[in-house]
Amino acid sequence: MRTCAVVLAALLLSGCSLQQDVSTASPSGRVGAPAPALRGSTLDGGSIRADYSSASTVLVFWAAWCGPCRSEQPGLNRIARDYQARGVRLIGIDVLDHDRALAVAFLHEFNVPYPSVYDGSGSLTAAFEVDYPPTILLVDRRGMVVARYPGEASESQLRTLINQRLLV
Repeated sequence: MRTCAVVLAALLLSGCSLQQDVSTASPSGRVGAPAPALRGSTLDGGSIRADYSSASTVLVFWAAWCGPCRSEQPGLNRIARDYQARGVRLIGIDVLDHDRALAVAFLHEFNVPYPSVYDGSGSLTAAFEVDYPPTILLVDRRGMVVARYPGEASESQLRTLINQRLLV
């Protein structure tokens, strides 16, 4: 019985040591596939239709109630400003906010400099196979999803990902 427990513990530990950090793990889901069409109503009352060929695109799936989304927003604002001249744009997709007013308040609170689509029905979130906010997807000028970062990312991690996947 003791030998069995030792072998089981060794197997479990060896599996843990083989698991990659999320920032270096191979992306899954829609990575390598064409990005779905992105069009909808923005939270400021306009409309948007993303033309992926005109700029590399960072899609930010967020929600006003999401603590990690609130934490990473100041860094996303800096990234949006810093990378705009380099042909990279950010577009937000508001996920699971049933009260549109809360989402609009989030944009004003953080002075978000890029447009955000209101995805009240969840159809965009489903099309991009996003399970929860925050999630970041990078789409190159060919319209291909080239990276996915689920969960909260630091500004440094996102800058590295953008530099490696969109500015090559």
